[in-house]
Amino acid sequence: MPPDLSSTAPGARDWAALPRDVLFDVFLKLGPREIMLGAELACTAWWRVALEEPALWRRIGYHNIREMTWRRPFGADAEMVRATDAEMAMARVALARAAGQCEAFRGDLDYDDLPYLVERAPSLKTLHIEDFSNYDDGNEKLIVALEKLPLLEDFQIHFTQTVERVDEMLQSVCQARSNLKKLVLRFAEAWDLGCNEDDFCREPMDREIPMMHKLRTLTLYDCDLTSKGLMGILDNCPLLESLHITGYFNKREMNEELRLKCGRVKKLTLPTTLNAKDQWYRELIGYSDSEEESEETPGLNRETNLTRKTDLSEAMFECFGTFP
Repeated sequence: MPPDLSSTAPGARDWAALPRDVLFDVFLKLGPREIMLGAELACTAWWRVALEEPALWRRIGYHNIREMTWRRPFGADAEMVRATDAEMAMARVALARAAGQCEAFRGDLDYDDLPYLVERAPSLKTLHIEDFSNYDDGNEKLIVALEKLPLLEDFQIHFTQTVERVDEMLQSVCQARSNLKKLVLRFAEAWDLGCNEDDFCREPMDREIPMMHKLRTLTLYDCDLTSKGLMGILDNCPLLESLHITGYFNKREMNEELRLKCGRVKKLTLPTTLNAKDQWYRELIGYSDSEEESEETPGLNRETNLTRKTDLSEAMFECFGTFP
């Protein structure tokens, strides 16, 4: 007859005596943030497991702290700054505990954080930078960091400052990491920079990119694209399966050759409308009011009609929702 455990007081159970392999499996399900803020504080035995098992820190992500600050009342900037500082402090501890085994990282980064990340996580395969403060020479430091991550396959980033030439940035990223399988670039919008929409404009993307033999997914948010730029992407990404672009593309530039190349992409989304206030772009690329009312471009049997403004929450979900 089995012993009657109903009379055993919960306080009498020795949780510190749980086998190490059991604790390891439990910690894996918790994740880095839950371990640091809860589990490892339970007792010395649990703390040792958290400290001595680098495999627990192969995937590091602290976006939840920043998401919590978004729900605070307007004006709580100081609390947001403290939360972001705590986020990065925990990320540094987690990277140190990973002992070089970290394969996936997600969170906010300043360009000064990049050298530490590269040093502590040289084997990164996935890097999602949700907010990148690219002040001064931050863009150059980003490219230097990417060149030191030879195993990187999935790179996603949201620039919070102006990128003067988005085509040069795309070229540089592709040149630094030509083995990428997934690339997502979200460029700063007017609201990111705190400026008026009427005063905000960017150079169109019209350059080729280096050959990307493994790239299957390319997403460019808030990018104004020319037919030459689109052709350069399609010509140099032979395995491309998904291409999603928001911003502006003049579908009147679409010729038969470009239509055929677009047809090879399984999932294709191109923007076809432009903010009416953006007069600078109207003059630069020959945009007219009647264009929005024209028929769908022949040869494209997929959705190609997106407005320039993209809902932030939806975009961030698409960009970062598949983190391992």
